[in-house]
Amino acid sequence: MRKFSLDSGVSRRRFLQGTAGTGLAATAGCLGGGGGGDDRVPMDVTEWPPEDIGSSLNMWNWYDDWAEWAIDAFGDEYDVEVSNSGFSSPDQWYSQLEAGNEDIDNIAATTNWVERSIENDFLHEIPVDVMPAWDNITDRIKEASSYQQDGSTYAVPEALVLYPLTYNDEYFDSAPDSWDVLWDDAHEGELCMWDNATVSCQIAALYTGQDPIQPDDFDEIEEVLIQQKPLLRTYWGDYQQGMSLFVNEDVVAGPLTMGRTYTARFGEGAPVHYTAPEEGAMYTSDLFVIPKGSPNPIASLQFTNWASQTENAARLFETMGYQPAVDISDELSEQDAEFTNWPDDWNLVFSETLSDEVRSRYDEIWTAVQAA
Repeated sequence: MRKFSLDSGVSRRRFLQGTAGTGLAATAGCLGGGGGGDDRVPMDVTEWPPEDIGSSLNMWNWYDDWAEWAIDAFGDEYDVEVSNSGFSSPDQWYSQLEAGNEDIDNIAATTNWVERSIENDFLHEIPVDVMPAWDNITDRIKEASSYQQDGSTYAVPEALVLYPLTYNDEYFDSAPDSWDVLWDDAHEGELCMWDNATVSCQIAALYTGQDPIQPDDFDEIEEVLIQQKPLLRTYWGDYQQGMSLFVNEDVVAGPLTMGRTYTARFGEGAPVHYTAPEEGAMYTSDLFVIPKGSPNPIASLQFTNWASQTENAARLFETMGYQPAVDISDELSEQDAEFTNWPDDWNLVFSETLSDEVRSRYDEIWTAVQAA
């Protein structure tokens, strides 16, 4: 596995690296927010490369390690001062857009929040037809993500995010082929679930043969989750906690993101792998968007194209373990290429935005399960 060491020195382009928050967002605005920003919008760019992209870029990207590298790599290449506000929940940046964005140039946004942002006219349209790196985005993700409306494109896919079944590959002779492994009393006390209403209810829906987006028997979902509870070692809520359960070999199977499984396997030496059970596994996408009010929209457009170049997308996988939206197979070692391969016969279900009714029912179910 190739790893890239980051310069331990702090360059002028990394002076605002940190976590999200209103204080940091306000500081980031000093780079170019408020008045004096670029009056052009991305759709004004009709030829590539764009001219005069400006000297600042304010990102909100939660792929922290990749963003830390990109601050210097993009900044040095284009002579741009770059900051990143890491965040833990999309509502942190969404609230900034609701309030009238004047600071944020580029966001790594999840699909459902992108859809909501499009509906509320918070995003710039992106001229993908003139962006050279648009051709690098794989057809699978172009077809899956709902980021286009009425012939206009409002986002560029950054990564595919799979919610697989992670398992200890020394404990199991072969990859478990069904979610029913998480209901098997042979593994009592060695299983975990994610303390997340949507994820856990969708796993239960798949387990019971229902559509996880529009289930038809909420009572059955609640029943099986309550039945499962005594078999679990724990529910995990924090990604690090979930990964540590597998690294310490406290559990042998449960849901964990592909990225954390990668870090556990190759970064921590844990005997883990992941699979998509026969009933299916959920996946979604993260996407680059340029919010209206961006003080540096052309720099943001250039950054979006740059991040979609194959060698730069490969760094996303190598630093974070998530599948980029770009085909990076030629950039990877044999073991990394094997890890990123999603067999064609996997039943992958795109995590469409849930209706208010389904989301509410999932929340009610999860409250009942936790109280049981």
